[in-house]
Amino acid sequence: MITYRTITTQDPEYASEKDLRNRALRLPLGLVLSAADVSGEEDQTHLVALDGAGRLVACVLMILPGDGTASIRQMAVEETSRGRGIGAGLIDFTERTARARGIHKIALHARVYARGFYERQGYSAVGEPFIEVTIPHIAMEKMLGEEN
Repeated sequence: MITYRTITTQDPEYASEKDLRNRALRLPLGLVLSAADVSGEEDQTHLVALDGAGRLVACVLMILPGDGTASIRQMAVEETSRGRGIGAGLIDFTERTARARGIHKIALHARVYARGFYERQGYSAVGEPFIEVTIPHIAMEKMLGEEN
């Protein structure tokens, strides 16, 4: 059973979140999640997926700038948990959380190899690919309608 919830940088799960983001997103690029990378995260919304044993298996950060559009960043799913719908569930939880906070649009920068995943969640590419954190990304967005 997977549980989705929000955490803060003060919660014990935050250390596991940073570790997952480092292992899944930074180390494969020869980089390390730095203090600069996590600066300001206390002001962001941290959404996580926990397995039945309470282990953090997926995460995403949401930035709420106040203009009705949220940005999501740093989505990661444990390699052993991929392909089981956990990422899609986390995106759904993120969108429901955003709607509850008055957000009408979500924007993100997807690694190009993850574009299909986001398209299956209803996101559309905006513009051309660009380089970010040393690899190709594509800007994507989704208008949030009423919750079903």
